[in-house]
Amino acid sequence: MCSQYQLINDMNAFQAQLAIDLSDIIRKEASDFAADRDLDGRDADRRDTEKPLEDADQATFESLSGIRRPTDPVIVILPGQKAASRRWGLSVSTLNAPLINARAETLDQKPTFRPLLDRRCLIPATSWFEWRKDGRLKHKTRITLPDHQPVLFAGLENGREAVIITCAPAQAISHIHDRMPAVIGPNHIAGWLDPVNGFDAVRHMLGPVPNHVLDWCEEDVPEKTNSRKRKDQINLF
Repeated sequence: MCSQYQLINDMNAFQAQLAIDLSDIIRKEASDFAADRDLDGRDADRRDTEKPLEDADQATFESLSGIRRPTDPVIVILPGQKAASRRWGLSVSTLNAPLINARAETLDQKPTFRPLLDRRCLIPATSWFEWRKDGRLKHKTRITLPDHQPVLFAGLENGREAVIITCAPAQAISHIHDRMPAVIGPNHIAGWLDPVNGFDAVRHMLGPVPNHVLDWCEEDVPEKTNSRKRKDQINLF
């Protein structure tokens, strides 16, 4: 499963790496925040101390990046390469907690997910975390692509919330966990996002990245003794 991931905090670097314009989402988030301040009477006292626009944009982006956990607002990429924000986790009336993951193998069999199969999205990250079990101990492990390049998780969204699709892990990290986020490669981005494509036409895209482009390190031991680095890693983006 995937219950925690991280997204780079540098807005300009993120936009450059994925060639995505975040202007609309940043303005909307800032506008919603300003409206909330107006409602509780705080805005009038702070107008003179507002940050420059560029700093405000970065601050707004930081509220959508960094470590992301269930129910946090997250950035999603919609058809047309349009960025938007959604809450991570689908609300289901019969469950006490939101559904944060959906198994790729059974998406079209579950009534919760079937209506969303034509509302596909991408969820960008720069690393994700899994907990490797060692007897009664659990070791938090960070998994990345080379040089912490962005990775695009396959997801579904309903206009307010989003869920990350998971699949069987790449063999190289199967000792860490028995699931991983399904990653959409650069050649499949347009096809995955295109709502004209039925789910049967894109289900083959829901798989792990190749073994040789993964790196990982356990967070509770020195990285230099536990990190796995390879010189033959390829650039996916």
